[in-house]
Amino acid sequence: MEGYLLEALPVLMVLGVSVLAVTGVGCLIWGKGRRRRYLVWTAAVFLGTLGLYFSGLLLLSCFGLTWRNLPTLVLWGVALLSGWAGTILIPVCFWSVEMPEQSVILGRAAKAAVAFFAAVVLFVTLWLGPLVLAFVYGSPERVVEYQGQTLLEENDGFLDLHYSYYAYHGPLFRGAERVWDGPARIDGDIN
Repeated sequence: MEGYLLEALPVLMVLGVSVLAVTGVGCLIWGKGRRRRYLVWTAAVFLGTLGLYFSGLLLLSCFGLTWRNLPTLVLWGVALLSGWAGTILIPVCFWSVEMPEQSVILGRAAKAAVAFFAAVVLFVTLWLGPLVLAFVYGSPERVVEYQGQTLLEENDGFLDLHYSYYAYHGPLFRGAERVWDGPARIDGDIN
């Protein structure tokens, strides 16, 4: 039984995100009052954060740069929090929408389905979201000076130590190409 549930989870997640996206757009168009206003702000923060991250990646890649871990962690953290808020607000907004052209049973079934998919998406993202953020973007960084060049050291090993070195370009960006990597730190002065 457990294996089937884990196999069905990605399918439920894709269906849930799709249903919530369509329902959210519907709530933004036809919703009224405070719930709609809160959903508009949440959607603006979510889409703005994702837009900033991905357009920044695209622009930075033209110069051979990428985001450092802390700005990426902050941007994805804001996207995750606003996504959770939207996942809660969409069923709340949809529950208040009246559907006079639908039968009562069909309307309540649609509202229950949206609430179910919201619960699935919320469960999976609350379970995996912080875990993925911590493992992917939580690796420690330090700035080192090596042979006259300022480098950013990143410990990107999981169980074993593994260090990657990138060109340092300030507190927000680093070089996209790895300068050196290996299981041991390079000897250099720590800045």
